[in-house]
Amino acid sequence: MIKKYRKTIQFIIFVGMFVVPILNILEVYFIKGTFYSIDIGDIAIADPLAIFQAIISSKHINTTMIISVILPILLMLLLGRVWCSWGCPYYFIAEGLDYVKKKLKMKNNKPSYNEHLPHKTNFIRYGFLIIGVLVMGISGIPLLNLISAPGIISSQALVLVKFHYLTFEIFFILILIILEFFYFRFWCRYFCPQGTFLSLFRWKKGLKVVKVKDDCSNCLSCIRSCPMLLNPMKEADNSLCHNCGDCIDICPDNKKTPTLKFRI
Repeated sequence: MIKKYRKTIQFIIFVGMFVVPILNILEVYFIKGTFYSIDIGDIAIADPLAIFQAIISSKHINTTMIISVILPILLMLLLGRVWCSWGCPYYFIAEGLDYVKKKLKMKNNKPSYNEHLPHKTNFIRYGFLIIGVLVMGISGIPLLNLISAPGIISSQALVLVKFHYLTFEIFFILILIILEFFYFRFWCRYFCPQGTFLSLFRWKKGLKVVKVKDDCSNCLSCIRSCPMLLNPMKEADNSLCHNCGDCIDICPDNKKTPTLKFRI
């Protein structure tokens, strides 16, 4: 049931990337922008990582910058990294590729769960973010924006609708898509700088998956379903978890009595 709601929201957001520039063409400007920065009425919402880079590269901060990241950060603190699994257009595409691979009967390239893997994954992704920030600080150029999958996809949607062409940035997304056929969620798990940066604002008292019943059938369905290769029964606090809810949906014990559920 959670997945049905999540897919609906993903679809609405994905279609919205194309609807917004159409509205702008029709001179409706109540909502405008991309996932780098979007304006809804008088409310400005920006990618926290993009703003962080702007502050570091310009060595300047103002009220507008601070206000623009309040909503994203509050969302992260209260609901966890839900943007990644419920809103990100690249994740929507990645899940669609899973469906395509299944239909084509391609080999499942999802790694098996390993209790040491989450630590290794976090080490790599935080290391990648730190290196990116350091290079950005030295160069003075917001380099991490150049590899923002949601930012690129949304900006390409805008360019396509308004000007009827795509820029060279689309090749970056195409390369990621091709690699997804061979390396399961490698970008989301290891390298996405936006997802990693949002993880820094994960709050222990925010929304998370909780095992509310100590005794379960121990079928491990939740572990096999986790796209971040976590053990939802023990590692729900891990910053890799983006609260997709797949483990809750697939848990057979939930059909009898609440076992895994979201809780704040």
